[in-house]
Amino acid sequence: MTTSNPKKPKKLSDFQAQKKNTNAHTPRGMGMLDHAIVDLGWIGAVTTAADGEIFAGSARHEVACDRFGDEAEPIVVESDGTRPVVVVRTDIPSASDPRAIKLGVADNRIARVNYMEDLEVLGEIINVQNVDLSDFYFDAELGDLFAGAPNEDLELDYSRQNREIDPSELDSPGIFKFVFEYKKYLQLVARFDEYKSEHGITEDNEAFAKLLNA
Repeated sequence: MTTSNPKKPKKLSDFQAQKKNTNAHTPRGMGMLDHAIVDLGWIGAVTTAADGEIFAGSARHEVACDRFGDEAEPIVVESDGTRPVVVVRTDIPSASDPRAIKLGVADNRIARVNYMEDLEVLGEIINVQNVDLSDFYFDAELGDLFAGAPNEDLELDYSRQNREIDPSELDSPGIFKFVFEYKKYLQLVARFDEYKSEHGITEDNEAFAKLLNA
């Protein structure tokens, strides 16, 4: 009796999106990733389990489907995890090529900007599935995350917090930074209002003076 081999995936649509991803991603990061792929070509990889569900590279897969279409045929490399997988960009002659330099920066920068923990998924992984993540998070870091501590990695520039949005920016990554800035600005306003309430102050000037002399 013979059994047929499972059909090997050939198209992007043959791979399934990750059902539970601890990374909710950021609008700015997704915009940066899309721009980098269009401008510089593909970098990195999408990694799936044997059943085709993605567990690393979900953002790349999402952008790839949007950019290349579900019917696009990716280069599929099968691996059991015991040997390194090296990708050679044959269109880039050397690592000193401006594209290689820019891609090297993009790979690290986008990974940082595009990471935002999905606390619901993260909490389920830790508390329900009992997956040990102590190699990646200190207890204090998890405590800060679930307590809603501000993310210092956003690197926000408050100098633009009051400017108006130019409609031409709505399709550019710049708008995403502005949104983050504005949210942070609202948090600062809320804290200032709390300070005034706690000290029984009604005037902004009086509150600022007390803060400056504190």
